[in-house]
Amino acid sequence: NESARESALMLLVPIASASSASVQVSWTQTARLGEKVTLLEDQTPFVLSSGACDGCPDRAISVDSKQTFQTFEGFGGAFTQASAVNWRKLNATGQAELIRAYFADPADGGLGYTLCRVPINSCDFSPESYTFDDVEGDVALEHFDSTVQKDVDLGMIDMILAAEAAVEARGESHGVRGLKLKLLASPWSPPAWMKLPMKGVYGDPGEGIRTMTGSAKPFGLDPDYQASWANYFGKWLAAYKARGVDSLWAVTVQNEPEASPGWESCLWTPEYMAKFVAEHLGPTLKATHPEIKIFGFDHNKDHVAEWADGLYKNKTAADYFTGVAVHWYGGLNTENLQKAHEVDPTKSILGSEACNCVGHVVLQQDGVSSWWTRAERLSLDILEDLKWWAVGWIDWNLLVDVNGGPNHLKNLCDANMIQDAAGEKGGQPLIKQASYYYMGHFSRYLVPGAKRVQVSNTVEVEIPQVAAGDIKNGAALLFEPAT
Repeated sequence: NESARESALMLLVPIASASSASVQVSWTQTARLGEKVTLLEDQTPFVLSSGACDGCPDRAISVDSKQTFQTFEGFGGAFTQASAVNWRKLNATGQAELIRAYFADPADGGLGYTLCRVPINSCDFSPESYTFDDVEGDVALEHFDSTVQKDVDLGMIDMILAAEAAVEARGESHGVRGLKLKLLASPWSPPAWMKLPMKGVYGDPGEGIRTMTGSAKPFGLDPDYQASWANYFGKWLAAYKARGVDSLWAVTVQNEPEASPGWESCLWTPEYMAKFVAEHLGPTLKATHPEIKIFGFDHNKDHVAEWADGLYKNKTAADYFTGVAVHWYGGLNTENLQKAHEVDPTKSILGSEACNCVGHVVLQQDGVSSWWTRAERLSLDILEDLKWWAVGWIDWNLLVDVNGGPNHLKNLCDANMIQDAAGEKGGQPLIKQASYYYMGHFSRYLVPGAKRVQVSNTVEVEIPQVAAGDIKNGAALLFEPAT
């Protein structure tokens, strides 16, 4: 069973370093057989031999814990505006249950999330477009809303604070000193007045239009406002800290800098992003928030190697970049992750967004096969990202409604948990998807500070793990792991 192998392998890694002749391995399984499903259930332990393998069978999984690779930062999801709106629709019991389910210790039934994402300004998963300074020409940002009241009103701040408290309580109760949530912040678009006008588009009076939900080409940020936009990052970080959020860990320069799909967006080139970081964002954050890391790119893996090369060629910018972030929507592209790593092996690769976005939510009652397949696709992406240098993996919305929203531009998506406070689907107010349980096989066991180790697998199966006709995010996929 595919899921059983997956679960066992993830649990072998931390255990194989034991010095005894053999160790008993506890393992957990999420699996499906027809309509019957097993969800994060403990299985009968088995024995793993330790030490030299002179007499090992031909077919075996060998774990070499002395050969290590990247260190993991964690796993989690995104505190989008939609997630907060849906969280607010739950009663107090439901809100507490969502926080527990995601952020509590595995011993207490949670997924043990430690690494999450939050938008700077609105994204498509918002009730509407907004920023914290819409005063045109306010170069000094004198009108910046330092209360970030919109995010307070939507419930984002309260939701983040609840998650922070849960993670810290988990650390205290389970003896993990200093355990804290880490937040990655990403903008979808600067305020419209900071952007270059788009010309020749619908609504253009002849001089071009500036909007959050579109971008000029080849880049959207007006060069005259680079300093203001860098300072905007600093003011947003300070405003969140003033609200009590102390989990801010890193920023990405731009969400999906190669796409302008009709919602909040801003195009960039690698050269322009590197220049902006070298001359503006890097120095600004170093002076005002020196603990905050900077990740570049933050888009699909098909072009990550070219972006890593373009960003790191600017030596000043390279000193500010911790690494590059990637999304799953363009396919596995593991060869590109390897190439990006080779550009500069000292830099990190972070999986920062993934979800099944095909316009609706698929529940178990809609068909177990489709419900399950979505989870398997995400799991495959996590496995391959971790195999090819990713230090963490962040899912998209923590919570959507039964329609996959709200999204003010109707880009509806699935999520690991679904809000159904109104009982539209006739069940519980919180619905856990199959992907929730799959995610647990990673977030529960690969804790911050754990390292990837060498694994050799000579076990053969009767059928390929992934067939040529399988589908990845809506496209045919042939899975051929590198040897």
